[in-house]
Amino acid sequence: MRIRSAFCTVGFITTAFGQLNTDALFKETLAQANLAPHEVRFDPRLFDYLFRTRHTTPLFEMLLRDPLRLPYYMERTRNSLVGAVGRPVTAVEAGANAIGVSVRRTLIGDPLQSLREQADAPNALEKAVSELYAAANAPLPPAVRQLLQRAQRTVPELVQRQAALLVYTAIRARRWRDAALHELNSDEQNALFSLLNQPIKEFEATLSGTEPSTELLRIERALEKVDMARLLVGGHDCVLAMQQVIEAFQKADTPAQDALNQPFEVDIETPWGHIRLCGNGSDTHPRQPYLVLIDTGGNDTYYGGGATAVLENAVSFAVDLAGNDRYGDDTDTLQKPLVERAGRGNRTGVAFGGATLGYAVLADLRGDDLYRTQAAGLGAARFGVGMLLDLQGNDVYDAYAFAQGAALMGIGALIEREGRDQYLCFYEAQGFGAVKGTGVLLDALGDDTYAAHPTPLDFPSPQTAERNVSMAQGAGYGRRADYTDGCSWAGGVGVLIDVQGNDRYTCGVFGQGVGYWGGVGALVDLQGDDSREGVWYVQGAAAHFAIGYLEDRIGNDRARAEMNMALGAGHDFSIGYCIDFDGNDEYNAPSLALGGANANGIGVFVDLAGDDSYQAQRNEANFGRANPIGRGTLRERSLALGLFLDASGNDSYPPNIEFAGNSRNWIVWAVQNERPNESQLGLGMDKE
Repeated sequence: MRIRSAFCTVGFITTAFGQLNTDALFKETLAQANLAPHEVRFDPRLFDYLFRTRHTTPLFEMLLRDPLRLPYYMERTRNSLVGAVGRPVTAVEAGANAIGVSVRRTLIGDPLQSLREQADAPNALEKAVSELYAAANAPLPPAVRQLLQRAQRTVPELVQRQAALLVYTAIRARRWRDAALHELNSDEQNALFSLLNQPIKEFEATLSGTEPSTELLRIERALEKVDMARLLVGGHDCVLAMQQVIEAFQKADTPAQDALNQPFEVDIETPWGHIRLCGNGSDTHPRQPYLVLIDTGGNDTYYGGGATAVLENAVSFAVDLAGNDRYGDDTDTLQKPLVERAGRGNRTGVAFGGATLGYAVLADLRGDDLYRTQAAGLGAARFGVGMLLDLQGNDVYDAYAFAQGAALMGIGALIEREGRDQYLCFYEAQGFGAVKGTGVLLDALGDDTYAAHPTPLDFPSPQTAERNVSMAQGAGYGRRADYTDGCSWAGGVGVLIDVQGNDRYTCGVFGQGVGYWGGVGALVDLQGDDSREGVWYVQGAAAHFAIGYLEDRIGNDRARAEMNMALGAGHDFSIGYCIDFDGNDEYNAPSLALGGANANGIGVFVDLAGDDSYQAQRNEANFGRANPIGRGTLRERSLALGLFLDASGNDSYPPNIEFAGNSRNWIVWAVQNERPNESQLGLGMDKE
């Protein structure tokens, strides 16, 4: 029953990586054009003049001002997030910082200490539920009191105490949630809840609407009026409570462990959702609002749990201690992968670590599990905090969209500690940050597969109608409205971090460390021989005032992009950055790649060590080159820079790229003005 923690191994791996100082290398490369590293940035006055939007994040603004130091800033961001493998509440703290909220409630103590003391007192569960009924302004029914008294006799004491802690935490967290929503009346809250729970295509149609619809204005008002700080405080405490519950089960002594293996079952109704406690059986948990669901063993089937089902169900916890479990929308959904289903994507609501206007945390401690949902979820939040924690097992995460670490106005995280896992999705997943949101997918150990299906076509791309838009695997995405209603919103922060394993990544258009319209997207893989395949705007690419970042530390990797904009490519005042620290790597690049810039973009490609193989499908603005921008506009004296740097190794280059090769430096001017930092150019250097 004891769960082996992967945190010690992860801590060793991450601390083994030091930040290699690239300043001297950049200085040498840039000197060819009389440029200095501090000049590689956009004119802030011109950037602000052209980029008119609301809700930019502090992380975006910090990275924007010093593009060549992205690895330095992202390393520190990554270190903070990786700590969530052993301490999940770190994901809330670091994610909040990225979007402009400082939430560090454990800085000078434990904010849950008094609640834990109450939960350790005699008859704690009955007292906690009684307090909940009082908070809901409802009398405690005699039948419920009888069930609580029965639970006191039949449910293991450890389970009772942890359930009581979660109930007490939910009562306090709900107060924070209600305080965050105080400027919205009850009708507005209910309407917003319904809107946020639409199926993904309906919700996306609302966001992209060209008319000032009531629904769009409702979201716009909520983005302005909901108190983000108080909203995240409640989520912080919910995740901290789950962290402490997990630790309590892991540290249980032998008699307590034996008690967990005995059969028991109790189902208690409350105004804010069911409390269901059971063990030692293969149970089926129906779809209904749950406040607390704890299952101590068995191969279980979940159709609900750990998700905000209705507005009154503002907090939902689910804990499964052991077993090969199945989590699905219904019996039919569990029968086949979503990619094989007709009519997929019509599910309303959220599921399994999914939160809307509240908080949801699901933890599965052991077993080979299947998670499959057509709803938003698996660590996703719209106006709240949603988290899924899986500690051990070879798991499958099969989702449609807005899942696997996705957030809008809040924080969504999927944290997987150990196992050979599969992550499958269509759209907006696997580390996705929408407006004022931080979405994180963190996988610590194992050979994993990440697939954002390029086909079949559910979200056809404007760039190529034969592939889906993915917005996955580290993607930040904003609402661009300069060509519609003029009310643009900057994207949030989407991060995918894989610590160790030989991994495979596939996506369509927009993925693998990509940003769009004020968004920041990052894919960081620390160790393993990995492969990445994408189509357009992938592998450290960004478009329209955004930042995309791909970092690979150790391993012999393969990367291929089919069509355009990849491997360190920036378009339209965006920064695309791709850096590989070590390994004998293979790159198969399209146009605008390997340090490619277009329309006043900055594209940076860096490979620091290894004997690398470079292939190019086309000879257009790649290997450290930039396309010119037309004269006669304010853009003509704004920097566009393609930068290619291979710091060591015996590398092979394609014969159609005549200017690049081992032990060569090159400069390619697209537009040369009097000042280099007001020109459009490409620079490259290969050092043996």
